[in-house]
Amino acid sequence: MPVPINNDQDTQQSNDHSTYTEAFPELEHFRIQNIPPAAYYIPDFITKEEEEYLIRKVEESPQPKWRKVGTGRRLQYWGGTMSKKGILLPEPLPDFLTSFPNITERIESFLRVASSVKGKEKMGINQVLVNEYQSGQGISPHEDGPAFHPLVATLSLGSHTILDLHHYINPTSPSPPMVSMPSEDDEGEGGKTIAAITLAHLLLLPRSLLILSSSLYTSHLHSISSREKDVIISNPPISPPQDEQESKIEGVQIANTELIGDSDIIDKLRTEGKWIGERGTRISLTFRRAEKVLKGGALGALGGALRR
Repeated sequence: MPVPINNDQDTQQSNDHSTYTEAFPELEHFRIQNIPPAAYYIPDFITKEEEEYLIRKVEESPQPKWRKVGTGRRLQYWGGTMSKKGILLPEPLPDFLTSFPNITERIESFLRVASSVKGKEKMGINQVLVNEYQSGQGISPHEDGPAFHPLVATLSLGSHTILDLHHYINPTSPSPPMVSMPSEDDEGEGGKTIAAITLAHLLLLPRSLLILSSSLYTSHLHSISSREKDVIISNPPISPPQDEQESKIEGVQIANTELIGDSDIIDKLRTEGKWIGERGTRISLTFRRAEKVLKGGALGALGGALRR
């Protein structure tokens, strides 16, 4: 499925997206089972050459673009930042996302063609969140907030990770166990409590695309545990782990085993019952659409003033 990168400028200008979108399987082919209402995992959405190119472009970003959060993780926004009232203060997306290799249009085309309903799944991407995770870094359970359309695509670069999906605790119909943990919103502030049992674990390999949609995005949370290696098991242990440390040792089952597309991992799970992966530096690009956009742009002092 990946579209080979081409550094010929003339070829870039004449590149026709229909030449590769026609080969896309239906979106349902990539649905992760037993995660309502819908999550999709597409392995090898881009080539290794494109991955290297995108990583290089991210690393070349001016230092002022980067913002460091309390855990030391770095992030940046392309396409503009959000005001405190949930309005996008827009800026142009960088050329390498919109013209070459044009990842933004490729994601839009994939959703449009693979959904089999023209235009139905168009995202209208206007912001890309960039997160850099060093080995051992993670992010607490959080949601991205109601300012964004509930259809979000995340491209993983450089290293694998395991994404955890969580339920909020429902006070009228709680699910066991009755142990809760705090959530965090996009700015790291405390939120509602979530169930102690994780809804699902997803292995995200380099060059893969993960799509979260509908209430899975709006009323669930996602997180990444802070660790340097991951253990994935093919079968649950005889007795469930009693604490977090034991859980790390025992490993987790992933919900997208049938879709990961890596024969080495599949062979390890089948022959040894587990796969152990050392984390490296991972960069994630999260493509999303802010529902409200400031008309006329938000460049320069105007955007900074409104942000304050």
